[in-house]
Amino acid sequence: MKRNEILQRIGLDIPAASRLRVLLDTDAKNEADDQYAITHHLLTPMFDVRGIVATHFEQKAGYGGESMEKSYRELETLLALSQIDDVPIARGCAHPLKDESDAPDSEGTRMIIREARRPGKLYIAVMGAMTNVAAALNAAPDIAPNVVILWNGGGPYPEGRAEFNVMQDPCAARAALKSAAEIWQTPQDVYCALEVTLAELKRRVYPCGALGRYLYRQLVEENHAEYNPGFLLRTGENWVLGDNTTAAVLLMNRWRGNWRMRPAPVLRDDLTYADNPEGKPIRTASTCA
Repeated sequence: MKRNEILQRIGLDIPAASRLRVLLDTDAKNEADDQYAITHHLLTPMFDVRGIVATHFEQKAGYGGESMEKSYRELETLLALSQIDDVPIARGCAHPLKDESDAPDSEGTRMIIREARRPGKLYIAVMGAMTNVAAALNAAPDIAPNVVILWNGGGPYPEGRAEFNVMQDPCAARAALKSAAEIWQTPQDVYCALEVTLAELKRRVYPCGALGRYLYRQLVEENHAEYNPGFLLRTGENWVLGDNTTAAVLLMNRWRGNWRMRPAPVLRDDLTYADNPEGKPIRTASTCA
């Protein structure tokens, strides 16, 4: 089924001029919130979703080289459950960058480059490692003026810390920060505030057909498998849908004043921030509520 047919069933009528070209880059099988964010983007009429690229999560997976493929297979599952067959998906890089200038080739990097060379801005929702986007920028620096990176990652300001998405590929994060591409960053203290209870998901998501049941059940399974009392992000009866911020920053109005411009920091070896007065201006969110 075509995505537009699904959107017609939703019945929202928005101005054609408000539509934005969006490409998703996701470590979809890393845990349980990417699936919600992907579905959110696909069911948002304002987004012209040009494709979805699978991203690795090798730092967590143990560098076996299989995590990107797991993400790709999860994308296949989600699109099948969504009954959407016209949104292309692509395999990204299977490993982190070797250094900040590395430009490994993949289906995903080629998709990014191809879409970024079309007329108009391309908003890239980065929900995991920055690997694929950085590889594309390194391989084709000419695309940078056409790209806006919606970066869900990085530690809280001003100090920063070893945040999960940056940990997956620090070299790629540094490459993006040094590139000419525009960056809208949602740091960890902001994205972790997008919190829901399991009761809310059971009430509002579970009843929504096969896809709703899958979204809820896979999150519950992940909650049991990964629960750790020492991990402060989860209480056992909540979940953080942090990756949905890449949709939120485009859907909310631009006069809310919940962001600031700051020079792109330098990422130290311990992934904390060092001031960089010469860094390009990046937009950092202070809340997505």
